[in-house]
Amino acid sequence: MSERFMKGAMVLSLSMFLTRLLGLLYVIPFQRMVGIGGMALYSYAYIPYSLLVTLSTLGIPLGIAKFISKYNADGEYDTSRKIFRVGMLIMIVVGLVGFLIMWIGAPLLADIAMAGEEELYNSRYDAIRAIRMVSFAVVVVPPMSIFRGFFQGNQDMTPTAMSQFVEQLVRVVLIITGSFLVTRVFGGSTQTAVQVSVFSAFVAGVSSMFVLYRYWQKKKHGFDALLALTRPHPKRPTKTLFKELLSYALPFAVLSLSVTWFQMIDIATFNAGMLRAGVPQDIAEGLFGIFTAGLLKIIMIPVSFSIAFGQPLIPEITEKIRNHDFKGVHKTLTSAIMLTSFITVPAVIGMSLLSNPIFVLLFDSGDLEMNVLGGAMFGTGAFIALFMALNGILSAIIQGIDRQFKALWFLLFAGIIKLIGNLVLIPLFEFQGAVFATILAYAFSLFMNYLEIRKTTGIGTRALLRRHLSIFTFAGMMALVVWLTTRVLDLFIDYTVSSGAAALYVLLAGTVGAVVYGGLTSYFDLDKMVFGKKLTLAGIMARFRRKA
Repeated sequence: MSERFMKGAMVLSLSMFLTRLLGLLYVIPFQRMVGIGGMALYSYAYIPYSLLVTLSTLGIPLGIAKFISKYNADGEYDTSRKIFRVGMLIMIVVGLVGFLIMWIGAPLLADIAMAGEEELYNSRYDAIRAIRMVSFAVVVVPPMSIFRGFFQGNQDMTPTAMSQFVEQLVRVVLIITGSFLVTRVFGGSTQTAVQVSVFSAFVAGVSSMFVLYRYWQKKKHGFDALLALTRPHPKRPTKTLFKELLSYALPFAVLSLSVTWFQMIDIATFNAGMLRAGVPQDIAEGLFGIFTAGLLKIIMIPVSFSIAFGQPLIPEITEKIRNHDFKGVHKTLTSAIMLTSFITVPAVIGMSLLSNPIFVLLFDSGDLEMNVLGGAMFGTGAFIALFMALNGILSAIIQGIDRQFKALWFLLFAGIIKLIGNLVLIPLFEFQGAVFATILAYAFSLFMNYLEIRKTTGIGTRALLRRHLSIFTFAGMMALVVWLTTRVLDLFIDYTVSSGAAALYVLLAGTVGAVVYGGLTSYFDLDKMVFGKKLTLAGIMARFRRKA
């Protein structure tokens, strides 16, 4: 695996970890101020926003990255710059159109989310207002995606990482501050607090755009120097280039829709299925908020690593294929899959074992029944992260080897599985039905993507399984030690008493798990097999000192 790929992956990994961590930590005070009903209202607005943002950008960040990587490898730097300019103009228009669609379509989206009811915990009017408040952010995101894609195509992940972190930081600060002022200072409703919170996406987007523009100003001289090195090539009409970009970007958009695509299915079926199962309205809507907002934020922390490895993977693989370095392609694919599993498997098992105290720590509702239900949801739902992470890295590989259109069919069938699963399983198993349906959908997509990758690249299944056996063995040993640790902790710490007690419980058990897994992988040289060199604290500190 190239040093450039590892550097890009690690930069994005650190940024995404901090971004996801911020996105998780703000939920604690936010949920205290708006309740689980407010979390559900937040999801009613934010899930359609995420869907529309993905559609409006048309997968531009990854599409632009692949496009620019391809033409830079051929020395056509002027072609890369041309598509950057044209794409920016088009995305500004797309952002404005997306805003109008979401603003006008807010009543329809609210009807879908409320399962045809005029009022559950939240009213239809509350949902409409929240959706319209978040719609302003759609204006900013599409042009922002052009900048990120351009930098990623030039193998520079730092601007993307920094802009993502600043965007999340600004959003979290505004959510907490706005909610506090509305509910605690001015005595406003939780619905008003949520509307202020979703509007923060617009302000955060503007902040991120500013960061990217500053990086552009700083690096423009270097890009201009490359422009002067452009090799002679045939004239490439703008229309032809844009069609090529769409051929890359559109499949990326659809493939990146999987999370939001499945969440939209949950919006349309979760509340209705729970009501059919005989669950009271307030409990059903509260569990919807936990499932779509709380659980997703937890599992996206380990999943973010697969996204971080996937983003630099696409231009890396594209460049290697252009240079006919197929041995390098094979090595990169294997390493990326192993890195994802190495991090995700122990994290998922740990979250599942500590699901009850984690839920009390983050989402303590003050209601014993809801805490028990939430802990049970986290216990099984944690395994969604493993399927999401592996599916994410395989989707990136599929895109890098130009098999994205095959993956579109896999995603379509996965969505059908998710829909049928929700309709059948939620009335039978309540919220756990939604968890099972999601796992089944991701498992199908994961299996089909891998078969296509193996068929195209000849990646060795036996070697992957052998290395994964080590990961699962060490993670299983870690699980046993953590389980024994929880039995001891139960004698001294009652995590149901308070968030502080739950935090201490999770910290102690989690530290034991991390030490056991880290020690086993280091002693048996699994870390060397995955990272290419043995990880030591001294080595990590020395690298930081060199960077400083």
